[in-house]
Formats: sequence, C-alpha cells, structure tokens
Amino acid sequence: MTSPAALGTVLGTGLGRRRPQGPTDADLLFDAPGPRTRRRILWTSILVSAVLVALVALALYQAHLAGQLAYPKWRYFLGRSTVAFLLSALRDTLIAAGIAALISFPLGVLLGWIRLARSTAVRLVVGTWIDAMRAIPMLLLIYFFLLAVPPLTGYTLPTMWMLVVPIFMCSSATTAEVFRAGVLALDKGQSEAAQALGMSRGQTMRLILAPQALRLMLPTLITQLVTILKDTSLGYVVAYNELMYAGRRLETFARSEYRLDIYLQTYLVIALIYLLANWALGVLARKVEARTRA
Repeated sequence: MTSPAALGTVLGTGLGRRRPQGPTDADLLFDAPGPRTRRRILWTSILVSAVLVALVALALYQAHLAGQLAYPKWRYFLGRSTVAFLLSALRDTLIAAGIAALISFPLGVLLGWIRLARSTAVRLVVGTWIDAMRAIPMLLLIYFFLLAVPPLTGYTLPTMWMLVVPIFMCSSATTAEVFRAGVLALDKGQSEAAQALGMSRGQTMRLILAPQALRLMLPTLITQLVTILKDTSLGYVVAYNELMYAGRRLETFARSEYRLDIYLQTYLVIALIYLLANWALGVLARKVEARTRA
C-alpha cells in the first residue's frame, strides 16, 4: 500500500518533504517601518514602559502603606505545610486539566470529522451540539451537573468529574471547529487528485487531509491547554481541590487560626503559579509552531 508520505508527494501536500520558508503574515500585511517610524516606536515603547513602572511603583507604595508588604504575611507561604498544600492543589489542578485535554482533543477531532460528513442530517445534529457547547457558559454546565443531575438521575458525579465533564464538553466543541477550519483551509485540489487516484472519501480524509489539519492545528491545541488550565479555576464551585479553592481554604485558615490577613498575598501567589504554568505552555506552543513552519 502506498505510504502517506508518498501520497503526499504525488498530491503535492508536502507530507514527504519540507516546505520552503516564505514571508510571514506580518510581511504580507504591513510594510517594513522606516527609520522615522522605528524611532517613533522606540520612544513610544520607552514612554509606555516608564508609565507602567511608575504605576507598579505606586501600587507597591500603597501596599506598603497598607501593611501588605509586611514580612510575616509573606513568610507564611514559606512554611513546609503551606508549600505542600499548594503543591497538592497544583497537582490536582494539572490532573483535572490533563484528563479534560485527553478527552476533549480526540473528541473534538471526531466531532469536526463528523461535521464534514455528506449527510445533511448528521451535519445538522453535530453542528447544533457544537454551537450549543460553544454558546453555553461553562459555569452554567458545572451548576447543571452539581444541582440538576443528582435529582434527575439519583446519582452524583465525583467532584473531579463535575468539573472535568463541562470542561471537555466546551473544549471539544472549540477543537472541532479548529479541525474543521483546518481541513477546509487545505487546497481542494488535493481531494480531487485523491479521488482521481481511486481513493474513497474516508481514505482521503484519513491519509491526506486529516494529517495536514492536525499538523496545522497542533500549536492551537497547545494554546487550548492554557484555556483548559484556567478553566479548572471554576472547581471552587464544586469544592474540588484546585488552586483557587485551595487558596480560599488557605486564606480562611490563616485568618481563623493565626489572625493573619493574607487575602491579597494568597491570590498573588496563586496568580504567579498560573502565570508560570501558562508561560511554559506558551513557550511550548511557539516552539511547536516554529517547527511546523520549518
């Protein structure tokens, strides 16, 4: 049987060879700035940076006046039990995000594949489901599984799944549209050439179109992980031990046991954890995108 790489060479898909580098989107959409424009951009950047630094300095000064920079309020987060508690919450957050991603990405590709079917009825049903999941707020779905499902079915989902199921329901709909857009963006001549070679519609999708669409959408999928990771913060609704819920418990415990108000410090630390995790995913997405463009 002919390999996908050989078919890609015959059909001009580029699966069996590296694509030559061309101009970027910015080169096609905008003219290169001249010396005067570059100087204007430089001075504007310096001015904006100075304003931002001044605002940060003012915020720190106000926090100092309010006693929010006092060492005891920050020393609390250096304790072994506090660090272990936050690491446990981070682990549970990553577990929920990982399970949601492992389900939503294959499910989204499957839904996008089905939405490209020839049957109008099938496209209508799947399209309605995708549009509904993209339109309904995820928080509403979480409340549905928390408050409506137990009385209707007599069964209560485990806490983690009350968070994970709404996440992959919404995320899979977004992934389905990304996959469908990726397939439709490919040159139609490839499908026509595959049919001329006697390949069925399923073989064309499986061997020619889907691999290219998946390669194009890979950076977007990694970026979608950032969204999924942030969506786990809604776990506080169902009392799942993710970072936001853990932060609320930590702040409440410090106030009741030590008479220590660390509300601001708690959520700044949690924001820093989210920032580092999402920054790492962003770096990974840029590296993958660079390799797919090579």
